[in-house]
Amino acid sequence: MNKKVIMLFTLLFTLIILAFQLCGLNNKSTNVYANDKRIGLTLDCSRIYYSTDKIKQYINLLSKNKATYLQLHLNDNENFGIENETLNQTTDNATKKGNVYYNKKTKLPFLSKDQLLDIIQYGYEKGIQVVPEIDVPGHAQSIFKLLSYTKNGKKLVKEIRNPDGYNEMFYNRKATIDLSKKLLSEYVGMLPKGYYLGVGADEITISDKQDQKAAVKYINTMDDYVNSKSLKMEMWNDSFHKAVLNQYHKNILINYWSLSGDVSDTKDYNDNVRLRATLPQLNSSGFKTINYNSYYLYIITDPLSFTKDSIKDWKDDFDKWKMGMWNDESRSQIAKSKNNIGTSLSIWGEYPNKYDGDSAYKNTNYFVKYFLKKARSY
Repeated sequence: MNKKVIMLFTLLFTLIILAFQLCGLNNKSTNVYANDKRIGLTLDCSRIYYSTDKIKQYINLLSKNKATYLQLHLNDNENFGIENETLNQTTDNATKKGNVYYNKKTKLPFLSKDQLLDIIQYGYEKGIQVVPEIDVPGHAQSIFKLLSYTKNGKKLVKEIRNPDGYNEMFYNRKATIDLSKKLLSEYVGMLPKGYYLGVGADEITISDKQDQKAAVKYINTMDDYVNSKSLKMEMWNDSFHKAVLNQYHKNILINYWSLSGDVSDTKDYNDNVRLRATLPQLNSSGFKTINYNSYYLYIITDPLSFTKDSIKDWKDDFDKWKMGMWNDESRSQIAKSKNNIGTSLSIWGEYPNKYDGDSAYKNTNYFVKYFLKKARSY
């Protein structure tokens, strides 16, 4: 093929991708998501690398079974699984093997922005809203690691890292708020108006009234930022304490996974149960929730999860689950509010992981189909 023709084709393709990034697919209507009901799947894309083709397989599975969304948990302590200029993890300075980009320093794979945009567009065409989740200010070890490769980054880590927390940032500091916005800014332009963007806020240290006040300020500030981009924000339930519940913005969608946080320490367990709002309390206060009950709806990619006996045990337990069964430690507590608008199955990776995207799909698609068959009946 003539070199000029190749160059012209490459330029045209680049302009098309750029146009999607700038317009965020906003030339299309999002009326398909006007109904509040949300039935979906959450994939851990930090501990397991899923190729675009494999994620599209999950989208096909969701679309065929009348689900509405796919949430991509893109970062955690182990890896920042998406391209990000702020963290100097880009395709330009990566190693590429096939269609997979690897960070030259961490040796870990990540999706490019173009690949994420392709996934979002594909989901839109299949009637599945793709929800990217950037987990801040907690689960930030991979963020600290990438920042620490530069002199200025090391300085920033020193300022924002809470050494007494669980791999988390000081959420009461302006530098943390500024960094969080900057990280999110690289993805907000990809999404159609009205889409959700996940901003984790789970498993962070909130010990006293001062922490509660700071958490409210941080989360509401993030919500203001996301809303200013014509998007909606969703978060995990951990930070929503009863004492300050009415100070949070009520438009935030809350993914409710656990009241206790599944912690083993007795004091931490009792504190979480005492301080955190239950799902019914959130609903009665005006918040909409999605049921992520960790006991019934979490699948861990561990070989023990996929034995015949384990699958049978999960199926027997799941058959007892109901849409309103929100407490991961009780079957008797049922949420009846219409503000509990949906549910999601989650597939979480162990680390180091024995599963890649192909083997994870092979072992989990049964769970997804079985879950969706029941969930869509509500």
